[in-house]
Amino acid sequence: MLEVLSKLEMIKAVREFLSHKGFEVRPPYDPVFEPARVPVFAYSKSQLEKQMFVDIITERQITFKDYFKKRDFSRSLQGGFTINNANSAQFFRHYFPLAEVYWAIPSYLDKEDREFKIFSQRCKEDNIGLLVVERRETGQFSVTELYSPPLPLIEERIQLIIGKLNNKIKQKQEKELSNILRRYSEEDISYLVFYPEPKYLATDISIRDHDFSISRELINKLGDLQHVSYKDKLIRFSKDYFHHAEDDYKLALNIIKDLWSEYDLELPNLHLDFESILKLDPRYRDHFLHAFQVFLFGVYVIDSMYDESITGLFGDGKGNRIEDAWLFAATYHDYNYMIQKFEEWTKTFFQNALHLDANDKSPASLHLSESYVRKGYMFNTKRLAKMLSIKNFDNKDLDFFYDRILEKKNHGLISSLSLLKYLDIKTDHCLQPKVIDAACKAIAIHDRNIWQYLCGMAKHNNADLSGNEFKAKKIISKIFFTADPIPFLLVLIDSIQEDGRSRDASLKIELEKLECEDGTIHCEMSFKGHKSDEAFHFKKQELKSVSEFLEGDDKFIISLKSISGNVKDNTSITI
Repeated sequence: MLEVLSKLEMIKAVREFLSHKGFEVRPPYDPVFEPARVPVFAYSKSQLEKQMFVDIITERQITFKDYFKKRDFSRSLQGGFTINNANSAQFFRHYFPLAEVYWAIPSYLDKEDREFKIFSQRCKEDNIGLLVVERRETGQFSVTELYSPPLPLIEERIQLIIGKLNNKIKQKQEKELSNILRRYSEEDISYLVFYPEPKYLATDISIRDHDFSISRELINKLGDLQHVSYKDKLIRFSKDYFHHAEDDYKLALNIIKDLWSEYDLELPNLHLDFESILKLDPRYRDHFLHAFQVFLFGVYVIDSMYDESITGLFGDGKGNRIEDAWLFAATYHDYNYMIQKFEEWTKTFFQNALHLDANDKSPASLHLSESYVRKGYMFNTKRLAKMLSIKNFDNKDLDFFYDRILEKKNHGLISSLSLLKYLDIKTDHCLQPKVIDAACKAIAIHDRNIWQYLCGMAKHNNADLSGNEFKAKKIISKIFFTADPIPFLLVLIDSIQEDGRSRDASLKIELEKLECEDGTIHCEMSFKGHKSDEAFHFKKQELKSVSEFLEGDDKFIISLKSISGNVKDNTSITI
């Protein structure tokens, strides 16, 4: 099987190549270049004006249309503006007009392929260089230049202006220069509006009028996937994401449905109709896109750490792999959050609609007792207890689960039982018992109102007799990544993922960085806005609590940074 080069490997190879050629190389994605994300930038130690920029391509196949697109910018300039053959390399030629701009491509690309030849010829015409990165049998990398160095943008323009004027500087000098420079200035403005992330993809194109709520860092990371079985679909989703007219909800729903269908299962979707109702509560945070982003985050982690230590816990083939368990655990983990919020919402609704007193009982209430006993949920609760290694399921355990499911309607436990019930009904699916158990266990315990009782960390509450007695048993002291990767990742990532969830304009929480370096996952979250301090300190305490329950052998480093005006605060938590 072809071993695909990762983006980090490509960056490392190019940096070493440039260093050997006498260039000073800045760190990858150096903040000095913000807002652009710059993988490789170097300058000559002897000639400071000699600069090189290199963007990275890891795909196995290149098609011309993937990298050269027609872009219409109706909002960029009065009357709109069109860029033909727009691409990220041209963007960076305008961003670094003194630099030779290259794409680095992997050696396993077929250079005789018709699409690649078209792509390569266009690169020559547009003064974009190509570097070829190859992994040798020794494990070392070699980098070669496919053709002579490209012209920096400033040099190209000097030659174009001289060529246009045919050295007749005096005759019609002002008019000719004015026309040429005006045209290039317009192009500059449009290319700077056309900020490509990732690669050539524009986030300000006129086709889409609403916001992007899915983390751009996660979208970018999908391009690095190498191992998980459904990587090709996610890589294509990453490529297409920024130029789709549909909103994030529909895009996420479509890709999840597509992935579920691979296992002969249909995603039971209720969120489209009910999410808007739940958002009538100003405190309600999105749960559907949140679940999708938790899935994307975990896919990158699993793919980056795809070795025998975690994959060996599962099997091979569709329905038996670690990524199969993660798909269903992540995308379904908040599925029944609506039930948990139902009574609270209906009480508020009827109080407002019928002008009831706050102490009046709601005319509508959800009673699960009969369904729980008669529809198989009690039996599935025993299955769940077995997954949690509760060997002697006594009255204390029963009281706790009864209270959390039937009274408090905890969405994690109900979602876990709901998935078990759904898979019992849909008998044609290919999911194996080990995958089902891992997914349902993860869903059941992911909420801190459950796992804190399982490990005994929950605070004492005089009104919670069943909870106090159950937590004293300390059923699970810790979750280990190497033994239980699916529950481990769901608890951890569910706590980390916040992009797009805040409904307060004065607070923005964003995943700034997600990288795997030397087998360690590095994650960086930023908190910005007037309310960033409060959210920052809440998240810090939450993740510290999570770190006491999870054991990842220091393979997970989460950095938090809060920016409120001129005040900055940073912390790092290792799990």
